[in-house]
Amino acid sequence: MSRVVIVGGGIVGLSTARAFVKRGFDVHVIDQGPIPHPRGASVDRHRMIRPHYGAATGYARMVAPAFEAWDRVWDDLGEAHFEDTGAIAISLEEGDYAAKTLASFREAGLNHEVLDRDGVEAALPHLTLPEGAWGVVAAPAGPLFADRIVAGLADWLRARGARLEENTRIARVDPERGLAWREDGSEISGDHLLVAAGAWLPGLMPEHHGEAPAYRQALLYVEPPAEYVQSWREAPAIVTLGDATGYTLPDRRGAGLKIGYSAHRRRARLDVEGFESDIETESKIILAPFAPYFREIEAYRPIRIQLGYYILAPERRFRLVAGGRGLVVTDCDGQMFKFGPLLGERIADMFEGRESPQALAHWAAGH
Repeated sequence: MSRVVIVGGGIVGLSTARAFVKRGFDVHVIDQGPIPHPRGASVDRHRMIRPHYGAATGYARMVAPAFEAWDRVWDDLGEAHFEDTGAIAISLEEGDYAAKTLASFREAGLNHEVLDRDGVEAALPHLTLPEGAWGVVAAPAGPLFADRIVAGLADWLRARGARLEENTRIARVDPERGLAWREDGSEISGDHLLVAAGAWLPGLMPEHHGEAPAYRQALLYVEPPAEYVQSWREAPAIVTLGDATGYTLPDRRGAGLKIGYSAHRRRARLDVEGFESDIETESKIILAPFAPYFREIEAYRPIRIQLGYYILAPERRFRLVAGGRGLVVTDCDGQMFKFGPLLGERIADMFEGRESPQALAHWAAGH
């Protein structure tokens, strides 16, 4: 039986492990923390899946196959950890993200609906928008309940004989030879080695990825004004407000209303800054850009900050580096979760010789 060693127990690692277990491989997943790891980038209450990708039409086209892969996951887990709320990108000026998304949808032939300002405010009555604003809506889209998904995958793998080795720090890896070494010096070998270590990659492979740009991202959970609790819950997820303002995910299945402001992320080393957050200071920074558009913005009550670290390269494209027996997955940009199961299946295809490393890398980069 061929053996696969996977360094990293996040969505990519566990999704690839699932794909290999279903093909009869011996699977060994190693993570430096528990699996699921509460501080891993994959573990949050919900993450967004949507076809809105600005001008990146290649990624927009990948979303439909991603949903098909999620359906296969739901079949295995026996439950769908997703709600189709739809998603909307709101345009505030000519040529912004929503405008690029609309052009991309038309190019790719993707179903969508365009709403004028009155239509957007009717669908999202907690918003007030300037004259000339409009939105592009598409479905299926909405929240993937990330913490439940990762926990479900881990349980499914354990029940089928995969080895999930927790609280084990890997000191170094040699993807070419399919080798990894624990901190105590003991060696782990596989016919195939996948490194999906997220923002820990620069420390794990400093000679090849030491300069990879790691970013700290803080996301805010809030309690909205009582008048708008239900409208937020029933509204589509907001992908973006113009180019400068962030996104929202609705409170479904008790996950909470989440707000992200992408410009608040910053270069950081997680081993230096860690996971501490000043909620009073950071909540003000995150909410401030939404002040012109949220009705009764002063009544939103911050509840908690969720921190995550990601490798974010300037190209904003996933990067897969193959060689010998190994594959390194990086530059995930906080966008990988929605593609996790699809990528896992295609990684398994590559290791089995059904797809070339070059073709897989080309696809993963959205080309």
